[in-house]
Amino acid sequence: MIGKTLLIAGALISAPVASEGITWFESNSPLTQTHKHLLNNDLASMFSSLVEVWQLEDSSTLEPHLNDLLVQSFEVDCGKGLHSKQFPEWLKGVLVQRSEIQSPGRDAFRATVEVQANQPISNITLTRWVDKSISSDNSLERIRENQTGMVTYSKRYNINNKLAMGLYRIDIVNESNESWSSWLILGEPKTYMTVRWASKHNWQVEQNALLNPNCPLPKLNAAVYDYVDGTYNQVWNGSYESDYPQSLPLEEIDAGRYVLAVSMNHRRWQGKIIVEQTQIISKTYDVSVED
Repeated sequence: MIGKTLLIAGALISAPVASEGITWFESNSPLTQTHKHLLNNDLASMFSSLVEVWQLEDSSTLEPHLNDLLVQSFEVDCGKGLHSKQFPEWLKGVLVQRSEIQSPGRDAFRATVEVQANQPISNITLTRWVDKSISSDNSLERIRENQTGMVTYSKRYNINNKLAMGLYRIDIVNESNESWSSWLILGEPKTYMTVRWASKHNWQVEQNALLNPNCPLPKLNAAVYDYVDGTYNQVWNGSYESDYPQSLPLEEIDAGRYVLAVSMNHRRWQGKIIVEQTQIISKTYDVSVED
């Protein structure tokens, strides 16, 4: 609690002037309320005030400060208390993922919304306040169904740059024309761990900051794909939350040329919504008989 108080107190000292002779923390502005709610661990009210700040303020100089407040709130419960809005009976899960894909000579960015539902979904949209489409390149897919009839849908946006911090809106509509929507605040995430190539056959995991004990451990995924007739087919994958490997178990993979993708995934919540930040490195990878 002392650390949080000092962080917010420091932010108060450096806060901009709202009007002549009066600083913002002497008023009852949404930003003031955001600080007060965070100090009182009232995360749902803090989130509502933060949404209001994003709607009313139009200052790039304020964005880092708003991001600091959002990140600080994760120290309580990794974001689970930020929003109290429940899902309707037909909606079982929502995941928003921002991905940065690094391959030789090219970086790509992607935003994905995955929805689990027990009724057919007709549309999923992710827009930035106010009513701004994040990409015209998007597609809605039905990607899997489990034994209980729960279906997962995915809306993927390929974007030119990293999805910017700010206020977004998620809208989900089923085939009965019932809808569910929610505000979503995306900040500049703290990447506790990153992954990079260390050599031709090995990667290296680097820890850049102390982990948040209230959030799941960052998850490393490694997958090997074979490219056949214009389609990538996964031939091997592994997932790790600790004791991260730095190379493939070559004895489990037949000789050949593949695409290797290694990712580091950080997960938090916004109430019921899962928010993930994923870094992916990929390249072609040859497995020989000698290996």
